[in-house]
Amino acid sequence: MRGVLAAVLGLLSACAARTSPAPPPVPLSAGLEAHCDEVVGEPRVEEVAPGVWVALAYDLANIVLIETSDGHLVVDAGMSPGRAREAREALLAVAPGRVAHLVYTHSHIDHVGGASAWVEEGTEVWATEALEAHFFEQYGRFLPAEIRRGGRQFGRHVPESDLPCSSIGRRVDLEAALENGVVLPTRTFSGATTLTHGGRTLQLVEAHGETHDQLYVWLPEEAVLLPGDNWYAAFPNLYTIRGTAPRDVDAWIASLDAMRSEDPAVLVPAHTPPVRGVEEVREALTATRDAIQWVRDETVRGANAGRSLDELAEDIALPPHLAGLPALQPRYGQLDWSVRALYANELGWFDGEARHLYPLEGRELAARSVALMGGPEAVSSAVDAALAEGEAAWALHLLHLLRAAGEGGPGDAEREARALELQAAAVENTNGRAYLLERARELRGETRPLGDPVLSQGFIDGLPLEQLVEIMASRLRTAESMDVHESVRIEFSDHEAPLTLTVRRGVLELRWGAPLPGTPEPVAVARTDSRTWKELSLGLRTSLGAIASRDLAVEGDVLAFRRFFGRLDAGVDPGG
Repeated sequence: MRGVLAAVLGLLSACAARTSPAPPPVPLSAGLEAHCDEVVGEPRVEEVAPGVWVALAYDLANIVLIETSDGHLVVDAGMSPGRAREAREALLAVAPGRVAHLVYTHSHIDHVGGASAWVEEGTEVWATEALEAHFFEQYGRFLPAEIRRGGRQFGRHVPESDLPCSSIGRRVDLEAALENGVVLPTRTFSGATTLTHGGRTLQLVEAHGETHDQLYVWLPEEAVLLPGDNWYAAFPNLYTIRGTAPRDVDAWIASLDAMRSEDPAVLVPAHTPPVRGVEEVREALTATRDAIQWVRDETVRGANAGRSLDELAEDIALPPHLAGLPALQPRYGQLDWSVRALYANELGWFDGEARHLYPLEGRELAARSVALMGGPEAVSSAVDAALAEGEAAWALHLLHLLRAAGEGGPGDAEREARALELQAAAVENTNGRAYLLERARELRGETRPLGDPVLSQGFIDGLPLEQLVEIMASRLRTAESMDVHESVRIEFSDHEAPLTLTVRRGVLELRWGAPLPGTPEPVAVARTDSRTWKELSLGLRTSLGAIASRDLAVEGDVLAFRRFFGRLDAGVDPGG
């Protein structure tokens, strides 16, 4: 459970490190190299309108400072306090002063993680009402999957020579991000609100898109628009491979249209450089909304025509007038990923193909395929031939068949790593390239776990107790629980309802309030407060220490209480 913040960052990888020769550099396309140099570039500060400054390439996300004589307004905070301090120093060098207000465009960690570097005494932190819940909800039940996949998407162990940038900003510093700088909002709104300070007027407008807690910032007097992550110079990430629910594309289109209605002269996205000029901004916003609608509508038309999901993912492309635009290149989001997400979000996994209802199981299909291809030795030889001919996807498919059929060999991990690197050499999407290269390093044992995050007390206090409790249900070790039917009760001094946890033959039931009929009498009752339980759940305290300090009391069978929580992969350790 201590991995909650690490999941928020999406940072960890699970493999242990070992010493091995450094692999040769993976070729980098001229297009991606030029993009990193020209679009991302070196850290710098630009004035986009009088007294409106943007810090570019200090982190994955930009930071905007709006200057006033009565204290500044800052929009977004960066991913880590360390990098945020660098950006702060650069911005305050051109615009000295205190920070009166900090505005979050949304809850992703690259926009809120550096807040402690900006918040001073009296600083108000603004966000939509949905931000706090979204921040915590998106990293719960699927915590281990988020950790594993997020770490790959960021390419933590991939050298800078192989991945010089994220296509939308500077590569993240994952170690720096362990310093938790999140500060929860002090001022929230829904719909729209106006923030007036020091002669400046900011209109904050709720605008669902990449997240459902997103807002945009409109400076009407300067005609400057800050769209958050609802626009940047790349095909939008309608689905992210680190794992999340598909984005609401209808809401995203509506938000882009709302921003178009402002008719800004300057567009300052949270990623990639500003766009200047009324016509240029109109074209940028319109092209992105049209690209999203095109992919949506083509997916709908294809599904209604009875085409399979695989066909749609392979065939749908932007029309020529959009496909050629530099700001719509699939270096961050990707069309086929988007098509699959759109289809599944509306119609589910089944694509109407009858053969997909009752297919051969994976192992049997793989075994028959390997046999039909001449057996394991023939397939293994075909892997080597595919690698020699540069057919990375085919090599990866054949290796999958061998593994699934139980015919894998000791050298397959290295061959798979080589195939992944070969495939990555042709990929300009930095999320995809990072994922492939990080996975190759995992296969070679060249990755290491990240350290524990440093959690501020404010962050811990803000964590919803209910969310920490909910995560416990999927952490039950079923093999040890199939013959168990027992419960424990937790009574919180600062929470109206008690919590009953019941293990019933491989299922952990969580029940706030009165237990359901048929619930066995608890083997023990624990009494504590929410903060203590959170600290126990996050591994920040031991239960023995909490008992010694009288912050936790256990009444009943203490050994049974310990056994109960000992069946969980993560969570409170009653034995300390």
